Amino acid sequence: MLVLSRDDLRAVLDPPGLVDALAASIGAHAAGRTRVPARGVLPVADDGVLLLMPAAIDDGDAHALGTKLVTYYERNRLRGHPTIYASYVLMDGASGRPLALLEGTFLTGIRTGATSALAARHLARPDARRLACFGAGVQAAFQVRCLAAVLPLESVSVVGRDPARAREFCAALGRELGIAVEVAPDARRAVADADVVTCATTARTPVVAGADLRPGTHVDAVGAFRRDAREVDTEVVRRARVAVDTYAGALEEAGDILIPLGEGAIGREHVVAELAELVTGARAGRTRPEEITLFKSVGWALEDLAAARLAYNRARERSLGTEVSL
Repeated sequence: MLVLSRDDLRAVLDPPGLVDALAASIGAHAAGRTRVPARGVLPVADDGVLLLMPAAIDDGDAHALGTKLVTYYERNRLRGHPTIYASYVLMDGASGRPLALLEGTFLTGIRTGATSALAARHLARPDARRLACFGAGVQAAFQVRCLAAVLPLESVSVVGRDPARAREFCAALGRELGIAVEVAPDARRAVADADVVTCATTARTPVVAGADLRPGTHVDAVGAFRRDAREVDTEVVRRARVAVDTYAGALEEAGDILIPLGEGAIGREHVVAELAELVTGARAGRTRPEEITLFKSVGWALEDLAAARLAYNRARERSLGTEVSL
């Protein structure tokens, strides 16, 4: 078995390449060549949850199989730990033979960002240059990096709870991306000025208000994945053309969608597309320049499998990773 560390994954996974790999795997899904059951959810302790995320893909001669194990502990920062830990086991789909163990936190972060970038190809205005980012943690950085790979971003305004952490976040990303990344002096003004708003927070209540959005804005919300938590308010959803990663996941777990549905503010038909339909052209993404769009993601096991397979194949080509015998 090949063990791929975070540094190995950083060497083999880049946002543009992963966006293309995700599009190919989602195309296979639309053609009926994947099996992706609902993820298992096991509450742990007072603030934790274990997620089990299996997927399989039959892509011609290449049969891939894998599962991710994810823990999400809401108060882990107080313990000195990341909020999310994850590991991924990749197998040969034809025989079940274990192929690789991958560090899953980096994998999760970059595939989430790349999924948002893929959605933005279809939902954001192609001339989007100003990004407002809610969150200054690991996932927020992946969102900015990946969106910058598909949009001509020139500036990023960051809204974070901890001013010192937000300043460090801005300095590091500004150097990395070569664009202006600054702490937003006012959150509502950052939203009003933005072409794209991305949310990657642990907030349980809305951080973005629909009243602040100007026409043509694309909103990307990835932080909340529970029925009672959301990052955008009902007005954001009501005003937007809404697409999700999958109908099944969003309508089971996405409080951003379920709460407005429960309020009667929107109907089920308000969610117009899932990502596979955008990728294949079965449903339209953005339909006019002044349209507000929203992409809501709760995470999908096929995204992890696509990322793990790309990482494994590239690591083999470059002789990266550590071989172990079980």
